[in-house]
Amino acid sequence: MITIQTVDSALKNVFLEGVINEINRETNPFLTMVQENKRTVKGNEARVMVRYGNQDSVAAGVEGGELPMSNGSQAEIISKVKNLYGTFQISDKAIRSVQNDGDELSQIIHGEMKNLVATAQQSMNRALYGNGLRLLGYSTQVLTGDRTFQVPEHFLRNFKPGQRIRVFSSTNEQIAIVVVTNVQGGRVHYDNAEQPLIAMPDYDRLYLHADEEDVELSGIDSIFRSDRLYNLDPANHGEILPFKKVDFNVTPPGTGIPSVLDEDEIMNFFAEYQEHCQSIPADIVLTNPTVQRAIFESVRSTRTNVDKTELAGGFSGFRFNGLPVYSDIMCKPGTLYALNSPSWAMHQICDWAWFDGDNGGVLKQMDGRAGYTASLVKYGELVCEKPFLQGKVAGYSATRFRA
Repeated sequence: MITIQTVDSALKNVFLEGVINEINRETNPFLTMVQENKRTVKGNEARVMVRYGNQDSVAAGVEGGELPMSNGSQAEIISKVKNLYGTFQISDKAIRSVQNDGDELSQIIHGEMKNLVATAQQSMNRALYGNGLRLLGYSTQVLTGDRTFQVPEHFLRNFKPGQRIRVFSSTNEQIAIVVVTNVQGGRVHYDNAEQPLIAMPDYDRLYLHADEEDVELSGIDSIFRSDRLYNLDPANHGEILPFKKVDFNVTPPGTGIPSVLDEDEIMNFFAEYQEHCQSIPADIVLTNPTVQRAIFESVRSTRTNVDKTELAGGFSGFRFNGLPVYSDIMCKPGTLYALNSPSWAMHQICDWAWFDGDNGGVLKQMDGRAGYTASLVKYGELVCEKPFLQGKVAGYSATRFRA
């Protein structure tokens, strides 16, 4: 006969390993590559020493002459380990309905676990492209007269009246704080909260303004913020900053429409990125589907074949400039990242695991309800150990194609 202890045992001994694998290795190809570089931390902070400015430590010289001196500098990156949670839920009725059928129970648990995994993957993928703040969505159009943001439908559910929203520009700088007044007709209506709203380019990112700001996993955009690089002041650490190219040109003049991010623009970006890094260290490119389509159309117009490729975790993409390109709806439109995955690591105290109760079980009855719940937890932080090997191009439009 199947009991609550049977379900508890199945969660711990049968389903957990599969859940860990799906979240870590089937969420995003870049995240899959990073998970292979995971580090263990002690305490509640991830700490990394970044060394730079040591070009003269290896040099040719005359026999008997002085040896080259190591004159490099170093800085310590410090970031708090984040608390990542997930909740599994099953009703008492569901358990009793299959108490004599193990296969049926397995299907029910599997269905609930799929929902948990899907939610965890969505949350991890959202945070991966973030800057350490809680990303709610991005605007595709801003109407200052009507005080509204046009927001893609899959982001609308994140907005609620009364929320205070931090608005960041294409240069990853905060330019306004507003309050949501209504969500209707695909638009987020807002009112000014603390400062006037200034003219903004397309595709501004909208983040939740909360009392607890430092709770999100530090995503890729964390290293491209203008106000900080983890705990470091960018103004004092220019040599370790990543390369960032932002388009300030508009075509046609005076329209406020950014240039299109296509093959020519990306090749220009890679040339400058290579000069910044003194090499081509990127091993994966992440971008939005609209940018991928613009690149694909541009490449297809000049070449017979476009090389497709398989990426880590079973994902697919195509190759551009010798690098695999993966597109993701969570990546901001008009943006492209060139990333060196060995420079990133998931510093963690523990991987996904169940909270154990006093009796060693993971399931507990929900207060006042005929059901049970179990909680997954992961204590970790995503850290870039060599920011200067990363590149980003932003501020472009990928919704229009050049004639």
